[in-house]
Amino acid sequence: MKYVKYHYKTKVTFSNVIRSHFFLLRCTTQDNDFQQVITEECNVYPQISLHTDKDNFGNIVRSGYIEEMHDFFEFETLGEVKLSEPYLLKEELNRIFLYPSLYTYPDDSIIRLRKAILLNNNTSITDTVLKLSDVLYRILEYSPNTTTIHTTASEALKLGRGVCQDFAHLMIALCRSAGIAARYVTGFMEGEGYTHAWVEYYENGYWKAIDPTHNHLIEMGYVKISHGRDFDDCSIERGIFTGIVDQKLEVQLSVGMNDCQ
Repeated sequence: MKYVKYHYKTKVTFSNVIRSHFFLLRCTTQDNDFQQVITEECNVYPQISLHTDKDNFGNIVRSGYIEEMHDFFEFETLGEVKLSEPYLLKEELNRIFLYPSLYTYPDDSIIRLRKAILLNNNTSITDTVLKLSDVLYRILEYSPNTTTIHTTASEALKLGRGVCQDFAHLMIALCRSAGIAARYVTGFMEGEGYTHAWVEYYENGYWKAIDPTHNHLIEMGYVKISHGRDFDDCSIERGIFTGIVDQKLEVQLSVGMNDCQ
């Protein structure tokens, strides 16, 4: 069992003042079969009260509205979590995770890649997922600043490079085209930097997990925030406001893990 302490903070600075700012945050950990939340806190600045709800996938959503003028927006989430092994979630399958989505649609290039990977129908789903991940890891280069949050799986495949979001989208596209239910996950890994994306796949009544960016199954050490069909269902922050401005984004994340005593 692992004891995890995390602190995630995002600050958006605007080049001019804005107002009538509505925002929605998915940045909160929650209890599940392998993850026990000990403490959890979410703050926004300028300070206002937050409304808490859940979306259609069960992810915790925090939302709010800032009417007065402001030239920055900052939010932070911090807390403590206990992780147990293995990473398994017992759930009834939502069949929506078998079908293509906006960022995971399998175009001809993805279909050709999937058909070129020789899969044995007699192997387990986990073995099939590992084979798909191994091929993806060899053909897609991890390369920051070459894609955007709007890059699709097929676009990343044509580029031959991307970041964790692109690895996850392409992995999901390959899994679904092979008849395996798969979903996108956002969360934290140990260290400092940014949030991470990985994939959950469905086998025998359980969701299991693989990190295609690092090409390994996940058993321990990952803190889950949200899941969905693709990135669009799991975005950490989105909002609308009145004002024409440029935006500067600053992100800080620290995640420390220790063995529980």
